[in-house]
Amino acid sequence: MRKITRRASLTASAALATASLSSPWRAFAQPAAPAASGASGPAMSDAASSPGPLPSAALPSRETPLHDGPQGALLAERLKYEGVALAAMRIRDGATAFSGASVRGPVPDPQALFELGSITKTFTALLLADAVTRGLIKLDDPVEAVLPDRLPLRDSQDAPLRWVDLATQRSGLPRLPSNLAVRPELTDPYATYDWTQMAAFLSGWRADKPRDTAYEYSNLGFGLLGQALGFLQQRDYPALLRERVLVPLGLADQIFLSPPPGRRFLDGHDKAGKTVDHWTFRPAMAGAGALLGSTRGIARYAQAALGQFDHPLKEAFALCLRRHGARDIPGASIGLAWNAGVLPGRVAFNHDGATFGFSTSLWLDPSKGNASAVFANAGVGVVDLALHLLEPAIPPSDMSLTRQSTVTLSAGQLKPLVGVYVLSPSMKITVHADGNRLFARATGQQGFELFAKSPLTFFAKVTPLEIVFEPGEDAAPALTVRQAGRNTRAPREP
Repeated sequence: MRKITRRASLTASAALATASLSSPWRAFAQPAAPAASGASGPAMSDAASSPGPLPSAALPSRETPLHDGPQGALLAERLKYEGVALAAMRIRDGATAFSGASVRGPVPDPQALFELGSITKTFTALLLADAVTRGLIKLDDPVEAVLPDRLPLRDSQDAPLRWVDLATQRSGLPRLPSNLAVRPELTDPYATYDWTQMAAFLSGWRADKPRDTAYEYSNLGFGLLGQALGFLQQRDYPALLRERVLVPLGLADQIFLSPPPGRRFLDGHDKAGKTVDHWTFRPAMAGAGALLGSTRGIARYAQAALGQFDHPLKEAFALCLRRHGARDIPGASIGLAWNAGVLPGRVAFNHDGATFGFSTSLWLDPSKGNASAVFANAGVGVVDLALHLLEPAIPPSDMSLTRQSTVTLSAGQLKPLVGVYVLSPSMKITVHADGNRLFARATGQQGFELFAKSPLTFFAKVTPLEIVFEPGEDAAPALTVRQAGRNTRAPREP
């Protein structure tokens, strides 16, 4: 039997954690990618999807990053490759530390505000758990019981969708409603989507599978969850969140749905460092991704989740961090919004988030009482940095892999590689060519260019990732994604 070393164990645990807690395809999702994360997606990251390639290099003229705090040098090293500013918090051995770095503008302090994206979903799930622990509803109760006008919400077997189905991404609802237009040219796509439009979509929606049979990340599901909790308690989402979560946890001055006057709210940026507009999620989709927050606020939120100070939501947090369903990856599970995965000898919890101009990653390690989070004000990956802060033995991604030497291939050499490959039941990779350039894009996510190391091996410049195609006479029968120490095979779709 092959001896399993501690280093091999850490590598395997890191791969499983990154896959199960965030996304099997970090560059495409924050599930959730979304990117959540997960993914999050990833994760409102699906809304930033674009059919074309993204710029593959870092900012054109990159200055030496400024940094502050004990993890500042780590953040600054990442900014040498990509991003604009980063902020981090780490709770370890009972102490909380804050760090920041910036390649443009002042270093963000612990009070600076970022868009949290799909980390919002954990707050919405906490509202659900609070309602359950107070006896207002049960997780298995039908959601349609509280919807206006007796709006039915049923699966393919005509069974009512339950609160737990929405909170575990196992409802069968699509990622986004078809009457919500989300395109790069729409600078604030969620801002005007209201309950009337959501109800119109739901009234015509027909499920194609039974509830609780498959994990399918749904921003719509969490937007609906926030709306339904408001109907249940006769409050709108902002009022309910403030009353039941923010004030009891002492977060009313750190977590917001809109920035307060005088508070630094960082500009968001795309992958190439171009400034983009802020997103708002009022009113119907607020529960999926509306919140803004600081690293100081998220540190207190993590302390609350870990039970490190007295508050009235301890039972609700415990309900959130209990297994309630399976993910789409073997061995992975989900609580109420929180993704669960394996670290060496223990289970950790995570949720990522992404809007068009921000990326976030939050981790909890209940067994050790530790937590970490990293925020970026650009569409770049941060989950590996946050994971490293939680478990220092797991190294961050080697960004030098995105700067490898390339070879030029002909259009004829690329043609057999073009096709659709099945990465998981809920995610397919579409590979297409444009002349002698190759691009990849996953379901509902953002595409980017692949660069050849050899006729069958390619890498991405937007994230440390390699794709190896299997040889075939007329078409590659499969590809393998190499990422975060994990190799995932995706067969070609017939």
